Amino acid sequence: MDFSTWRARIADDILGESPALRRALQVIQRVAGCGSSVLLTGETGTGKELFARAIHRASPRATGPFVAVNCAAIPENLIESELFGHLRGAFTGASSPRAGRFAAAFGGTLFLDEVGELPMSAQAKLLRVLEQRTVCPVGSDAEVAVDVRVVTATHRDLEDMVARGTFRADLYFRLSVVPVELPALRERGDDLELLADAAIRRVAARGGRLVRLDPSARAAMRAYAWPGNVRELNHVVERASVLADGETLAASDLRLGQSAPQLVPAPPRGAPTDLGEDATLDLRSAIEVLERRMIREALQRAQGNRTEAAALLGLNRTTLVEKLRRYG
Repeated sequence: MDFSTWRARIADDILGESPALRRALQVIQRVAGCGSSVLLTGETGTGKELFARAIHRASPRATGPFVAVNCAAIPENLIESELFGHLRGAFTGASSPRAGRFAAAFGGTLFLDEVGELPMSAQAKLLRVLEQRTVCPVGSDAEVAVDVRVVTATHRDLEDMVARGTFRADLYFRLSVVPVELPALRERGDDLELLADAAIRRVAARGGRLVRLDPSARAAMRAYAWPGNVRELNHVVERASVLADGETLAASDLRLGQSAPQLVPAPPRGAPTDLGEDATLDLRSAIEVLERRMIREALQRAQGNRTEAAALLGLNRTTLVEKLRRYG
């Protein structure tokens, strides 16, 4: 099946035509049918679950269940029960038996999002499940066979976590047979406006107003760095559609960056805030200056630790390294 036909059947909900997105989808197309472990990496909000669902739909397990688990949302003391199940009375509050997510995904795909958040104890047990293809529910001595393909995702730099001893190397190699880096929204060119228009239509379909973006709004969106990626774009469009006075959204209606963490100190009280008649209005250059300043500030706060600086900025470590290289 050629790529265009495959995409129309399998991944029509992943919008965009940029080369960066196409490359990621082509890897998904090649790996979906072989059963190899796939680790989806990239910044928060890049659509990892959409890619995981595309893998499932294109696989021989497409008729089976797709079960998604956000590892970061489960309390540490409940992770094993959530994943592997438990018997009645296995612990305080276990008033009835639970099958667990591996059992729920039998014959299909289990998607473990934010796998980098798993504690070391759960990592060891997950590795054993992947190797033995059996689970042992909490409170039981009996092994239960599982038939599941596991797809994982994280915004963390697992290689760095392995080096620091916070993620098991053997589990990392087991999960990352085929790593797929999902592109950030700012790397996807004209996909931005396509996604924005689609978000506007979704808001209107749910009973909201059908608005449009004026040229100033589109220019502001192209110049913005989108640290929250597609998820942030959807939230920005929905908020602006609801709160704007008219049916045309200007740049001021988008309020870009107002919900992002403020790393750059505000100007001193009483300092002039106007640009002056001779100041440049090149927005892209201004964004680059701001980005440089924020990166420098984050590195200072993290005392030069790139992983911590990337976390402060809401970036993947590899993305930060690329920016450091680009800015010299």
